[in-house]
Amino acid sequence: MNTKLVKDDILDEESIDLTEFFRSILRHFKLIVILCLLFCCCGFFGTKLLIAPTYTASTSIYLTPQISESGSLDYNSQMANSKLVTNAVNLLTQNNIMSEVAKDVGLESADSVKKLVSVTNESNTEIITISATTTDPKLSKDIANDTVSTFIRTMQKNLNVRNIEVVDKAKLSYIPSGPNVKKNTLLATMVGFILGCGYATLRFLFDNRLRTKEEAEKYLGIPVFCEIPEL
Repeated sequence: MNTKLVKDDILDEESIDLTEFFRSILRHFKLIVILCLLFCCCGFFGTKLLIAPTYTASTSIYLTPQISESGSLDYNSQMANSKLVTNAVNLLTQNNIMSEVAKDVGLESADSVKKLVSVTNESNTEIITISATTTDPKLSKDIANDTVSTFIRTMQKNLNVRNIEVVDKAKLSYIPSGPNVKKNTLLATMVGFILGCGYATLRFLFDNRLRTKEEAEKYLGIPVFCEIPEL
């Protein structure tokens, strides 16, 4: 039955029927699946074909504490290093360091290098990790290692700090660190799912027709004595 009776005023007094809502979702199940598959393919192939792979190289430095005459770690030295770590994290990406690195690796400016470098400090340690991420694995390695060497040289020359040691130099790796194909594909699939469910929800909310005899009797509160068949 397709009797198109408007039920706006009645629906204003009624709560949404969750059963009918889920039925509406199920009626659009094929559309939802198609959208999920479509966006899944777009996310996968878009990431593979349109986004250039990136490569990350990392190196670490350690602020070595002094050894006391008794052979134990000097407490004052440890405290000084803890404070120096915070300053070192900030100093590593200062313009004077980044400018030198830019000249060494052939980039235009300090800002162009700074965008490629990240500096982190492992919690409760004097270990600082410097990472560089670019679309060229060799450039990533060169930036990471040159940042550290330039920083150590500058600290020794300007501040006479000589207790910075390189823990692990950056190595050349051809394994991409990004983009995350799985993550992008999953996010795209979720977008397709949300769009499909959103469309089904809007169709349900704005559908003001009474489609069956039972619906007419329920919302109008009067019995239906006849139906006009669809032609």
